[in-house]
Amino acid sequence: MTEIIARDGTGDLDRSSIDYTAVQDPGHGNTVAGWTGVFIIFAGAIIATFGSVAGNWTVFWAGIIVCAIGPIVGLVLRAAGKGGKQKSGHHR
Repeated sequence: MTEIIARDGTGDLDRSSIDYTAVQDPGHGNTVAGWTGVFIIFAGAIIATFGSVAGNWTVFWAGIIVCAIGPIVGLVLRAAGKGGKQKSGHHR
């Protein structure tokens, strides 16, 4: 088989040396807790944008408050078991 050489001169990755059982799916936040938090933040951003465009600063700040509530709800749902797998150790 022909080896592929990258622009920086390195060879192709030897896929036979990868331990696929050791590589786990990180989940990427695809959980009820993650999506709920993101949805609330998104709704708050829409509210804040509407308030800003309309010149209504009360609605704008209400949207900002809704944005601040999103991560809190996500953390509460994660604590309630609706989040992804918790990993021990450090994150990259």
